[in-house]
Amino acid sequence: MSRIILSFILLVLFWSINFRLQAQLNGNNLAEYQHGRLPNDTSSTSTLYDRLVANYNYKFLKASATIEQFNTPLAGSSYVNLSQFSLQYKLKPLEIKIGNYYETIGRGLLLRSFEIPGAILQDLSYRSRHYFNRDLLGISAKYNYKNFKTKILYGNPLNYVFPPTQSFNDRRSDAIFAINAEYSLKKQTIGIAAMKHTNGGNENVFLMGNVSGSITTGISYYTELAKNVSDFKMDDFSTQSSYAFYSSLNYSKNSFGLSAEYKKYNNFLIGSGINEPPALIKEHSYKVLNRSTHVLQPTNETGYQIELFYTFLNQSTLTFNNSIAINQFGNRTVFQEFFLEYDFPISEKHSAKVFADYAEDPFKLEEQRVSAGLSTDWKVFGNSSIKTDYEFQTFKRLGKKYQNHVCVLGYAYKSNIICNIVAEYSDDSFIVVGGSKIWIGGYLKYQVNDKNTLQVFAGERRGGPACNAGICYEVLDFKGVELRLTSRF
Repeated sequence: MSRIILSFILLVLFWSINFRLQAQLNGNNLAEYQHGRLPNDTSSTSTLYDRLVANYNYKFLKASATIEQFNTPLAGSSYVNLSQFSLQYKLKPLEIKIGNYYETIGRGLLLRSFEIPGAILQDLSYRSRHYFNRDLLGISAKYNYKNFKTKILYGNPLNYVFPPTQSFNDRRSDAIFAINAEYSLKKQTIGIAAMKHTNGGNENVFLMGNVSGSITTGISYYTELAKNVSDFKMDDFSTQSSYAFYSSLNYSKNSFGLSAEYKKYNNFLIGSGINEPPALIKEHSYKVLNRSTHVLQPTNETGYQIELFYTFLNQSTLTFNNSIAINQFGNRTVFQEFFLEYDFPISEKHSAKVFADYAEDPFKLEEQRVSAGLSTDWKVFGNSSIKTDYEFQTFKRLGKKYQNHVCVLGYAYKSNIICNIVAEYSDDSFIVVGGSKIWIGGYLKYQVNDKNTLQVFAGERRGGPACNAGICYEVLDFKGVELRLTSRF
């Protein structure tokens, strides 16, 4: 591995010296140092994670490589890895990629790759840290001509559950070969796709079709249907069959907007989970709600999501969201949530947001879950602002009531300096063993210049589920000090 890294560095230096007038070298680096304790730790440990991405552009060619490393005193958890590399040829109407790449088919019913910027995964089982992404290793080709688009994909999707310390076969046990084509005419688009999936010697073929477009001004729609055709007939939509259906309708006029979505997924978890169908659960920025989100079950889930918003003359906005997810795993379970938010200006310089939420979540055994909160933003001293946030949540579990509280006090100077003090309280028996617990931590973000950002955390941070861009993952509790430097070049 050291030879690979050295060769890559020498190659980049050679390119930058000899072609600096005709080409461009750029990239970014994420370095994070931690000294502290994770759950079940009896003493503090120091670790260092680093991810370097380098891109080289020359006319219609692009080369990219990512070096990822993690250093810890724990045996078997450290690594240095060339986690990504790619070569790209792009000259209209053709684009070819070899190596690691990101690609999604439709809305993700068959395949969805992604990268969650800045997110680092850590698991207690492996005690290693790695970047949160799902790419494909292989080759892709795209051809776009007028109203016609097509792409051919071949590769092994990454299973991000396993860190780079694990074998290639564990991390990339799935293999896919797919063809996707779309044709657009008069604001309407028709798409079809076929995908062959292999995992552990098992092969399955999936077909997908979608239609989308605009019905009239302000009204648009999208519908997608995908199905396993290896084990089931085309017209078989029984409870034993494997299929996924998603549809959405959007309407907007002046200050009013409406979004309605419907899902029906049945036995549609592909391989190690390389597909990521739309969850149709509102993704919240509020901590108590983001942690309480319902995680999609593609093996069996039916439901909908409706969201309405209206903007008033004073630029205040009222948002309402209702989502329901129905699962059949022996017993019928129903997750439902009602969310209301009002975002309004207090004056020319000050603003506030208030929200209320009611949910029933049988998966977490949470009944009558009520959440509410208030956020304010006060402009002071010209370029500064003071931000406050209070969130409250209560619910019943097995006849007993529990509470969660979040308090945030923040200060920002332009976008150069942002600091927050976060205090949280919980007496949830699933989180705290006996009694209650308080977490207090301080955050500082300093924009050193236009290419470097420093973030510091000190104190105790509560973990739990976190969702970003429709993807949910687990964040571990942490007590200690954390420094993160993000750089671009």
